[in-house]
Amino acid sequence: MRHTAWMVMVSALVALALALPAYGQWGAIQSGADALKRAKEPQDKPAAPAKQEEKSGIPNLAATGPTLSAATNYKNTARNFSFTLPAGFEPVKDPNANDFSIGKPGTRSFFTVHITRMQPSFPAKASVDASLKSAKEDVTIGKLISAKRRDDPPGPKPLVIGWEIVESPTGGGGSHQRIIWQCYDGQNYYYNFNASTSPEQFNAAKAELQGIINSVKFGR
Repeated sequence: MRHTAWMVMVSALVALALALPAYGQWGAIQSGADALKRAKEPQDKPAAPAKQEEKSGIPNLAATGPTLSAATNYKNTARNFSFTLPAGFEPVKDPNANDFSIGKPGTRSFFTVHITRMQPSFPAKASVDASLKSAKEDVTIGKLISAKRRDDPPGPKPLVIGWEIVESPTGGGGSHQRIIWQCYDGQNYYYNFNASTSPEQFNAAKAELQGIINSVKFGR
């Protein structure tokens, strides 16, 4: 009797030992099935595409007040230069300010002016020559689309001497693409006029931005 009971116990242990690998294999199969299901989930529920402003990091400018209904000319009487902004841009509150930035609501376009006085001994001509040389080298490595000398008015007796550049899509760090005119007047004032937008909008806005830069004129 005891022999029979012993044989039953041994048979049960053998059966359990044989069943364990099968249970482990089933667990592995089930885990694999769960993993495969999780791998398929992104395909079943694709993520919503990123918004355009998230891609560039710069949202379109929202309207916060009135905008120009027609092209408007402004004059800085302190430094004797003028410029024209197209319809759709925000109006300039103080054209005599040394620093201001004006946007076009609904886009990422801006026109920015910066003016500062350099020391009397500052070598303006040497700075223009060196800066233009460096800018032309940047054209060869793809940071700029173009670089050229730009004095106003053109000719032997300009009121300001300077250079103009157009950035490539990555030249402004990937977030901005700008057309910039930098120049010095006879009193060693430095001027930076730049018209910018995001690379995604640059081609569509280029003619308008270039028109703003071209509109800047100095008077005697």
